Amino acid sequence: MAVNKFKIATSALLFAFAIAPRAAHAQEWTRQSFLLPKGGFELTGNPARPDLVRFNLSQNAVFQPVEFPINFFWGVSRRVMTGITHERGLRLNSGAQDPQFSDTYNDVGFGSVIFLAGGRNFEVDLHVGVPFKQLSPDLFVGVQAGVLGRANFAEKVALVYDPSFYVAFNHRDIGNGDELHVPIWFYFQPTRVIAPFVGTGLHGPLKNFDDYFTIPLEGGVLFTVAHGIHIGGMFRFPNALGKRAGSFGPGFPSAAPLDNRLDLRELSFLGQFRF
Repeated sequence: MAVNKFKIATSALLFAFAIAPRAAHAQEWTRQSFLLPKGGFELTGNPARPDLVRFNLSQNAVFQPVEFPINFFWGVSRRVMTGITHERGLRLNSGAQDPQFSDTYNDVGFGSVIFLAGGRNFEVDLHVGVPFKQLSPDLFVGVQAGVLGRANFAEKVALVYDPSFYVAFNHRDIGNGDELHVPIWFYFQPTRVIAPFVGTGLHGPLKNFDDYFTIPLEGGVLFTVAHGIHIGGMFRFPNALGKRAGSFGPGFPSAAPLDNRLDLRELSFLGQFRF
């Protein structure tokens, strides 16, 4: 047992020494632009907080599902990037009773980030997209528009925000409604390679917002491995302080009574890989 622990510790130490020279020359997370250079390619999650793999850890539903909300972006120019986006992506082990629906791929979208203004201590971008929130049995489509930004109000602290409105185009009477999203994060940069963060926000349907708004709480850390490569982890309560434990409206499958809010939990692997 002691030998195994020694081997693990030695391997971790060697890995740290191996990546340290590359990470030392990399862009700090709290100073890095959301935009790619022209011709660049990125595999990531949400640009503001890049969750690549999401594990449900809720009570009585551990790993039901596991989601892969991966985005693929391409740098069209220094001021524009566009790509394919997902809110949930591939869902494994969804917990559905019918095996046909246990593993599903039921959403996709197209998104763009367009530079508006910026400098070393701030950045403001237009963040727009056309998400297909559901592909079957009925296609849900709409448009989402907002502002993606960063404000470094201290040398080691940055506020990141990504507020947006979603306007539904169809099936508004059967679940595809207008939504408001106002997520914010505080990132800290104690060293060039480590960026812990905390986040919260306000989300909900515009219809009956007072009855179904959600307020998440989350915390995590990102590690800069090399230039354009960041990995990390996050623990999240999807609705620690809101009105419903589930989501937007009484028909949503995971809606739950108020006293169950903290029973909903998520663990995510974070990653951003730029090429």
